[in-house]
Amino acid sequence: MKAFLTTILAIGCVVILITGNLHWKEKTSVIKPKAAETKSEAAITPVDSSSKDLELTANWPEESKEVFKKRLAEDKPFKIQIVGSGALGEGQTSWPEILKTELQKEFKNSALEVSVNSYDLNSLSYIKENMQQDIIDTKPDLVILEPFILNDNGAVSIEDSLANTKNIIEDVKNANPETTFIIQPAHPLYNSQFYPIQVQNLKEFAEENNIMYLDHWSAWPEQDNQELTEYLTSDNSQPSEKGHEVWAEYLVEYFIEK
Repeated sequence: MKAFLTTILAIGCVVILITGNLHWKEKTSVIKPKAAETKSEAAITPVDSSSKDLELTANWPEESKEVFKKRLAEDKPFKIQIVGSGALGEGQTSWPEILKTELQKEFKNSALEVSVNSYDLNSLSYIKENMQQDIIDTKPDLVILEPFILNDNGAVSIEDSLANTKNIIEDVKNANPETTFIIQPAHPLYNSQFYPIQVQNLKEFAEENNIMYLDHWSAWPEQDNQELTEYLTSDNSQPSEKGHEVWAEYLVEYFIEK
């Protein structure tokens, strides 16, 4: 009997020891918080670097925005070509170069190419010499066109000037359907009479043909304000450095939405 009781007591001690050991392990085991895992994983999730560039295009024509997205997906450059008369100017202080610099600085996460083509021609000569082939060969995604409106003043009728502009656009789009056009006039002139009428007709032409028109004249002094002469060169053929800054600022604000 004594031996039996001793055996029972021994078994009981073993059970107590095992149970206690298991309980101790359960209390002292380390459990990794699920919240900490989620936070750690979120910290290393890469951010889509192209989203910033897409936000910058908010003001662009819808067609251009779609092609821009396509070029990002293809890892190909989105090509912008600035085309017009000598009114575009030249050198680092010209508005095309200022715009080019700002675009390439802001669109950091995508390849964006900007080229400038100016011609000392009016729209009729441009068409006769088939210079639109330069645009066709470059295959730009977006063309910012100053359609020789100032050079046409006194040399080409309004009707012919608009017809030439339409021909340029149609020739390019027939060859490159994805190319989109934006139209803008050259710089304003002080106390000009006929030229503003040409520009108003150009604006109406753009509206009728559903083409984006950039009315940068709204950023310049009024045409009857003598202060405007400070924004132009002495022969009125180009903007002065001050004029280029005004023109560039208007386009930068349009093309780069912040």
